[in-house]
Amino acid sequence: NKGFTLVELLIVIVIVGILVTIAMPKYQAALERGRAQEGIANLKAASDLINTQYVLDGNSYVRENSVDNNGSFGHTDEMIRAKYFSTPVWAASGNGTDCPQKINVVREGNEYTLSACNKEGELKYIECVSTDDRVCMDIGTEEDAQGNYRLDLR
Repeated sequence: NKGFTLVELLIVIVIVGILVTIAMPKYQAALERGRAQEGIANLKAASDLINTQYVLDGNSYVRENSVDNNGSFGHTDEMIRAKYFSTPVWAASGNGTDCPQKINVVREGNEYTLSACNKEGELKYIECVSTDDRVCMDIGTEEDAQGNYRLDLR
């Protein structure tokens, strides 16, 4: 009589199931953090593009022929490849606000939006906006005093 009994096999299956149940959310969060890095890299590239245009246009952020009516950069489709996020969109918010130049990317399926703040030629922070705060926490942003989820780049 060699081998395992049915009870021993069932116990092993239950233990493996419990371990998978515990590990799966952490695994999914780690995957999403990796995917969020694509959005962050695209925001940084778009910020560099804005800063380059700023210098080339004689210290002026508004360049009519580089941004279409939707706020998209005309030539970023060739420059920035996105698998999990939309192409960066420039959302200029004006000089009177905390962040005069914002760049947004949206996660596939509208799960969350990442917004980069480009102020005075420097990327200050990246903000995560989602209906589910847990998503923003999973990708590595931290809640500030105002309840916004940000990744500080200073």
